[in-house]
Amino acid sequence: MSSPLLLKQRFGRPRIEESPRPNSCAGRGVETSPHPTTIGKRFLDNVRKGDGLRLALMKKSGSQPHGSEGAHHSAKGILHERGGLSLRNVDRQAVLVLVTAACCLWIGQFGGRLRPPNLQPLHRSVAWAGIQIFAYLIIPVIVCMIFRINLATVGWSIRGLKEHWRPYAVILFVALPAVVAVSFSSEFQAKYPLLEVRDGSQIDLAQMLIWWVFYAVQFVAIESFFRGFLVLGLADAFGMNAILIAMLPYLAIHFSKPPLEAVASIVGALIMGILALRSRSIWLGVFVHIAVAGTMDVSSLLQKGVQW
Repeated sequence: MSSPLLLKQRFGRPRIEESPRPNSCAGRGVETSPHPTTIGKRFLDNVRKGDGLRLALMKKSGSQPHGSEGAHHSAKGILHERGGLSLRNVDRQAVLVLVTAACCLWIGQFGGRLRPPNLQPLHRSVAWAGIQIFAYLIIPVIVCMIFRINLATVGWSIRGLKEHWRPYAVILFVALPAVVAVSFSSEFQAKYPLLEVRDGSQIDLAQMLIWWVFYAVQFVAIESFFRGFLVLGLADAFGMNAILIAMLPYLAIHFSKPPLEAVASIVGALIMGILALRSRSIWLGVFVHIAVAGTMDVSSLLQKGVQW
């Protein structure tokens, strides 16, 4: 009979088998399930192995991954093919338009501080309109001329207007009654017309006509900048996304307006941007904008009971 010491030397340390833990399912023919952590690790390992095999097979067959994974690998492939994040890959016209737009928006927003104080109402309103025209019309036109950007490509073309007038007519059919309805609101009466007019006062028709001329040219500047310079100027680089890019600053310049008008500016920016991309022209949009603004001015004046 071998001693325990001899058995230990021959076979190593004796193996001690653990007794099974008590289980409520023991004796019922039900196997104990593995620990959840073990299941999770096995699942992740299988996923990693499966993804690696799938991507390898796709790479070998030339097919592309789908979903966010496909977008990630496609983006990496595009950057690799184009030499990575390099200034050579930047669309120069897009950079020119965006930098110019930032300067124009700053001037349009803060240029009014350059107006002398204590101006007469007409002079104050005309000075404001002049700053808007300079910021949103003159500066972009000068930039286009310096960098040889054809003005027809940023909305100044008159071709195709006959083919695209119907959607603008529908906009007027819907917008003009709505403008007349909101003109009864005290909030809109306090804002319009931008030329200060006292309730029940006698209107100087000559001054009002001078103001409306500057006001109309200001809308040429607005449409030329937002639907022409921004939307059409960025369309080659960003496609339909150029409409969204132009919508944000257009909404921002309406923050000082009544909230309902600010909301309408979002819808207007989207619709007018789409129509500008289709027609490649700003002029029908200019007509709609002037008609809506003129209707608001006249309606507000009538609500104020001014004398003509």
